[in-house]
Parts: sequence; C-alpha cells; structure tokens
Amino acid sequence: MLDKIITVYLAGVTAEEFEYKGQRFLPKPIHVSPLIFRGFTCSSGCGGCCPRFSLDYLPNDLAPSNLTERAVKISGRNVKVFSDLQMDHNNHFCRHLDAKSGRCKQYTRRPFACDFELIRFLHYKEKVVIMQKLFGRGWAMKRIDGEQGAKCEMLDTDPYWLAEVQRKLDGLTQWANHFGLRTRIALISSWVTSGPHARPLLISAEELEVR
Repeated sequence: MLDKIITVYLAGVTAEEFEYKGQRFLPKPIHVSPLIFRGFTCSSGCGGCCPRFSLDYLPNDLAPSNLTERAVKISGRNVKVFSDLQMDHNNHFCRHLDAKSGRCKQYTRRPFACDFELIRFLHYKEKVVIMQKLFGRGWAMKRIDGEQGAKCEMLDTDPYWLAEVQRKLDGLTQWANHFGLRTRIALISSWVTSGPHARPLLISAEELEVR
C-alpha cells in the first residue's frame, strides 16, 4: 500500500513536483467535496477490504514488531519506512484479520493506509477530487464467509465523523512531512475546521497559504 500512499494520496495534495519510481507528479487543482464528511459502517463478518498487502509505518508509529526496514526514494532522497510485506504467507487475507469475526486483531496499531479509508482521491487529468465514498469495486471484494460484496454502508455526517476527517488529514500530514513534501493539506484542514461546508472547497495548483 506504500505506492498508494505516495502516488494517490500524497500526489493528490502535493504543492510541488516530485518523482517516485521514475514517474513525475505535479500539483493539480483540488476539489474537496462536502461528501468527505460522511460516515460509514464496518460490519462484522466481512473483511472485504482486508486482503493481503504491505502494511507500512513511519519510524515513530505505534506498530507491531518484526517489520522490514525499507529505503524509499523520493526525488533522489532516501526515506526510511517500516513494512510488513506479508510475503511469508499465501492467505488471501491480511495476517491480522480475524477469520471468524472479520475484525482487525491489531486495530489500535493499524497502518495509515487502513486507517485512511474510505477517503477517496479521484485523479483526473486536470484536477483531483477528494470525497468519502464506498469502494468502487466493493461488489467484487471477497468476504471471510467466501461470498462477495463488501458490507460497508455510508452514513450521514455528524461531529464525530467531521473530527475523524481532521484526524486522518493529520495522519497524511505526518507522511508528507516524513517524505519532505510541501502540500496543501493545511488549506483543507482549515476548511474542515471553519467551513463553509455547503459547497466544495476549490484549491488551485498554486495555493499554499491558509485563507
């Protein structure tokens, strides 16, 4: 999931050009939809969003033991992260998913990529749209009962979910700072805190200061 953090999340909010794995990422205008404040359910007996993938942590994260240290190159800089690559088992699901309940057995130490769901960054040629929505192919996700179809559902917003959006953005800021990238997350956070939330937040590719 490290690639997703860098090429989807950080690329979506970057305020400067950067390079990763031979690909250049440039700032784009950002449209943040009020739908980012929606909540969601996470039903037991599902586990659809918990297949086996790398679990990635920053050096100071609360993390499980026995992680692999990795050097990630961003614009020629080597940056240290720690990962459970899950290459030592062939199970379809993450090693931390409880096979009976469909719940995470290390929820309090879950990596950022798991925690950041269901915030979506939709990349288009001329802009990035940020909102909260269900998985695009949730219908195809394999559940622990062997059936298909993620069970999560969207909920109306309330103060708890608004605070959750801000908490997750704070987590994204930590990743950006660790990689030494300037972003426009502060502009989004200011809007989350102060509103107005009746219309989308529009951020140009050049904006850096909180208005």
